[in-house]
Amino acid sequence: MSDIESAPRPALADAASPPSETDGVLIRLEADYAEDATFGKRILEVTSEVVRIVEAEGAVSFQIPIADIKSARNEPLVGGGRLEITTKTGDVIPIVTYSLTVAAKFSEAARGIEQLAQGQPLAINLKQERTRCPKCNRLLPEKDGICPACIHRGRTLLRILRFMRPYRFHAALLAGMSLLTTVINLAPPYIQGTLIDRVLTAHKDLPMLWGLMTAWLVILASAIVVQILNGRLIAYVGGHVAADIRAQLYRSIEFLQLTFFDKKQVGAIASRVTSDTDRVWGFLVDGLPHIATNFLLMLGIVGFLFFVNWRLALCILTPVPIVVLISIRFWKPVSQLYHRVGQKWARFHTHLNESLSGIRVVKAFAREDYENNKFLHRNDELKNAGIAADGRWFTVFGAMSFFTSLGTLINWTVGGYMVYSRQMSLGDFWKVNAYLGLIYGPLQWFAQVNNWFSRAMAGAERVFEVMDTEAEAYNSGGKSHQIKGEVTFDNVRFGYDKSNPVLKGINFTAKPGEMIGLVGKSGAGKSTTINLICRFYEPDSGSILIDGVDYREMPLQDLRHQIGVVLQEPFLFNGTIAENISYGKPGASFEEIVEAAKAANAHNFILSKPDGYDTIVGERGAKLSGGERQRISIARAILHNPRILILDEATSSVDVETERQIQEAIARLIEGRTTFAIAHRLSTLRNASRLIVLEKGEIVEIGTHAELMEKQGVFYKLVETQSAVSQIIQVAG
Repeated sequence: MSDIESAPRPALADAASPPSETDGVLIRLEADYAEDATFGKRILEVTSEVVRIVEAEGAVSFQIPIADIKSARNEPLVGGGRLEITTKTGDVIPIVTYSLTVAAKFSEAARGIEQLAQGQPLAINLKQERTRCPKCNRLLPEKDGICPACIHRGRTLLRILRFMRPYRFHAALLAGMSLLTTVINLAPPYIQGTLIDRVLTAHKDLPMLWGLMTAWLVILASAIVVQILNGRLIAYVGGHVAADIRAQLYRSIEFLQLTFFDKKQVGAIASRVTSDTDRVWGFLVDGLPHIATNFLLMLGIVGFLFFVNWRLALCILTPVPIVVLISIRFWKPVSQLYHRVGQKWARFHTHLNESLSGIRVVKAFAREDYENNKFLHRNDELKNAGIAADGRWFTVFGAMSFFTSLGTLINWTVGGYMVYSRQMSLGDFWKVNAYLGLIYGPLQWFAQVNNWFSRAMAGAERVFEVMDTEAEAYNSGGKSHQIKGEVTFDNVRFGYDKSNPVLKGINFTAKPGEMIGLVGKSGAGKSTTINLICRFYEPDSGSILIDGVDYREMPLQDLRHQIGVVLQEPFLFNGTIAENISYGKPGASFEEIVEAAKAANAHNFILSKPDGYDTIVGERGAKLSGGERQRISIARAILHNPRILILDEATSSVDVETERQIQEAIARLIEGRTTFAIAHRLSTLRNASRLIVLEKGEIVEIGTHAELMEKQGVFYKLVETQSAVSQIIQVAG
């Protein structure tokens, strides 16, 4: 029997009549399990006064006053969950069960019930991630993503064209070149027809022959010149527009909230900057010019055909509507297939990025074959998606080619008869035949442009999806604030997944200049606390105050300029040691860089390198040891000169001697700064002003190292456990 089936039923309050519409319901959610744990319908309703369960027939089967509630929580079950309420008398009452489909909403409802029970304003989000398109109900390729079937290509194209505004002059020249190209392309068939009627068939007027040939030569030379100029203009405008799109996309990515990167993989994001923008560039360089030039050419040709012989023109153009209908009919299906190719490219990039970034781990565990098999799987997905898209496209293109070929057959049949019956001259027949090749050529080009257009619009939508994602309020907020260093957590609650909070009602104050040690088991919430201080994320409820001011009222850029961070896994950029140290203070003098390195006890090992401070550290600092990377990271934070310093396991990757050097540097560094430290070795926090012990997202102990050891509580047990493990390792060694 599953957990859901064995879950105790809710304790029943006095059954009441169905609620009226004037009850002021604040939360109303429909659960998909009935009271007997079978699929059915039950409704959770929360007002400012009561929490109740309404059965499918409308009767209230459970009701409890908000004033009697202490807390609410979601208990995970197999295949679903259960909403439980804890009363102020300590009773735990399970009130409703539900499937995973609505679990996130009920988690938010539990948070809302707690807010109301504690007299706080209701601040929850019952909006679920979209998995289906609200318009066509198709499954979305990504949660809250775009639907490839419902892309409005006209709006997308206009948005791309807006990037051409800085190049309006060049765009106007391109339009003029397109018109000139049309005129040049229309001239040769007219010259040929005139040559046949006036010279070849009449066997006279030899001077006209030389005149027509001279004109033809001038037209050919002009065509080459225009083609070169047109190509250079297209390359210039297309290259600049694509570069502008990439630049704006990258800037948008840089300023996105970290929650975006939690949901997206790096390879998928990178593919939008590379593959998707490249498709837009390809369309601008190849597709859009053909649309302009060939559209004008088609208009000119149709006009000439009707001028030469309107009856033959009508016969020849009969397949055109069929070609257009085929193009329209298969436009969306082909577009969707190419959108799927884009998704497969994103997955391909993701695996490629991960496998190459983690190549040392791959080799350490001899997992080359495993990674190769994963690559082959992604490669096959990409291959199959590409084959499906291109296969459909070439099928459509083949059908269009057949109907365009009918035009030539009609011309030779009907036009040949007209020449034979002397209803049309041979020269006019030749003109029509030449123009016919020109008109069906553009039609086929339009089919090719349709292919480019489908690819480009799918890629552009993925690019604009990122650009339209809400960014961090980096430069907005209140007035600049010179931080003194007081940090207050006021009933802070936070979870990366709202249904599973990591921090639950955290309260503490760090005074300016204090060193606060964060202690607890893995997953207790230490790193999450650090992330909130840096405002990488913001509290779901409660507030964080800096010097008594809610830090959400401060400009984010101003706040982070005054916070220094040394991460558990130090990240160095592929540049020189000096460039990495000065990363947090652009324009720092060499003397300042050296002083920061000395303060971090990094100066001596830097001088031992052949190139000293000009040593290239390699990708992610691969050419340096873990301890060296860590000390450079500390030097970077020192030069940044923060008011609040964060050390996240700053000594976890170093040996004892290096740790001693780092501790000396930290002792000099923390003076006058508020410091938050997470340490792998608990003994290194002896000198902390206070230790905050976290357990399952709650503070269980606060005090100095000596006070907590004397108390012999949670911290004491952690120290004892760590000491016992260290002794075992020493004996085994």
